[in-house]
Amino acid sequence: MTLLLPLPAIGIIMVMKLGGREALTQAMIIGQVAILFGYPFRKRSLSYFPAAFNFGRSFLYKWTVNWRFVPESVFLSKPFALGLLALNIGLLFVFMLTRWIKPSKRSFRGFLKLCVPTIEPRDQDTMASKITPDFTTTTILTGMTVGLLCARSLHYQFYAYIAWCTPFLLWKAGFNPIAVYALWGAQEWAWNVYPSTPLSSATAVGVLAITVAGVWWGTRKEYEGVTKGVIEDDHPHKE
Repeated sequence: MTLLLPLPAIGIIMVMKLGGREALTQAMIIGQVAILFGYPFRKRSLSYFPAAFNFGRSFLYKWTVNWRFVPESVFLSKPFALGLLALNIGLLFVFMLTRWIKPSKRSFRGFLKLCVPTIEPRDQDTMASKITPDFTTTTILTGMTVGLLCARSLHYQFYAYIAWCTPFLLWKAGFNPIAVYALWGAQEWAWNVYPSTPLSSATAVGVLAITVAGVWWGTRKEYEGVTKGVIEDDHPHKE
């Protein structure tokens, strides 16, 4: 389930790097591999899928690492869950519109046209050349961190993802090295407190929030002037 968090970012990268048709092909291959490796579980599909993708399940307050500082009644409430979901979607759209699709030099409407498999944009090679390893890493790890920030409940095993994301993203945020070490140390402390406390959980969420905001602000100069000469209409080559 955790690996679904960066999926929107991965999809955007694939469309810009490969084009709509090839991105769809690769997505189908990914789906087939997932189905293949999931075969042992799908033999009991009636019990596996409802449990694995139960988005309405309740979480135990005593195990949460990130929301211990909110009252249990709030943690278990539906408005709280819906608010986190709305925040997650909202942040993804902010990054998508202001950062992730910028290499395409298109508006949101123009980018959606790139997703049509029958359309091959005339600047595909130029656009693909802008999808560098740095851009790819930043985009995927940001998508992951946004999802973790807005997660209904994080448990200790989730730190396996956060520990790898944070150092790189704090560097991309452009913080002073002292601030980077301080934030990393605070996060390390927060995730090593067991059981979690209001202070440790507030610290865990605070560092994630600072990281997300820092990446958005720290990468702004990379996209200044990128939208000049925005392409609204592609001349498709239909086959």
